[in-house]
Amino acid sequence: MDKIRFFDASVRLGARMICDPGSFYETPELIRKMEYYGIERALAYHSLASNYNAKIGNDILTDEIKNSKIFSPVWVVMPNHTGEFYDPDELRVKMRENDVRAVKILPRDHNYSLSEWNSGELLKMLEDCRVPVMIGQNQTSPDIMHDVMLAHPELRMILTDIHYSGMRNLYPLLKKFKGLYIETIMFKTLEGIEDICGKFGANRLIFGSGAPHYSGGAAMAMINYASVSDDEKNMIASGNLEKLLGEASL
Repeated sequence: MDKIRFFDASVRLGARMICDPGSFYETPELIRKMEYYGIERALAYHSLASNYNAKIGNDILTDEIKNSKIFSPVWVVMPNHTGEFYDPDELRVKMRENDVRAVKILPRDHNYSLSEWNSGELLKMLEDCRVPVMIGQNQTSPDIMHDVMLAHPELRMILTDIHYSGMRNLYPLLKKFKGLYIETIMFKTLEGIEDICGKFGANRLIFGSGAPHYSGGAAMAMINYASVSDDEKNMIASGNLEKLLGEASL
């Protein structure tokens, strides 16, 4: 088989507020590790956007990677009712100007509701623009995910940090909503990748490493050693993410 090309959906730049033993945050070290593992490209967000201030963190990220051939930006976004972020129309313009084709939302960390009365306008803009939206399992609930996807059936939602204990709720959501995808890094259920490919299709899986907090090598091994076809491995490793980003229209 030809070499599998890996396009990482989830790396973080910048120091976290709490740095776990063995982790690192220097961008040159992240690049070195990516080259060592063989991860060619990555979507990146900034720690300051998640832990401090979304606008400031997004601006720092954009400036740091503006000439990079390795990293593409993921902005952390939120509703703007308080005036601390951009309203949806302005956000769309800013994203277009900076070629931001994927976003991350942290409703629990940033203390806002994903319900329509609060986040509906933001989600509608992202839905209309076909921009992939990443959200951690710890930032939402199955009921909230169901309501969001029901209200925005064309939204591309990538669920990250999935724990095996959520499988009984995850499967009916995948069955009902074709725009729901799974990032692979924490999806450690025994033969879970094989089961998703068989029940829902390999196109529902997106490779992510969670670097530098987690190991890129371990994340790649989950794909390389899965009992699925080479075509399915390539879809998961890079093809699915490239397709989603290519469909974004700002």
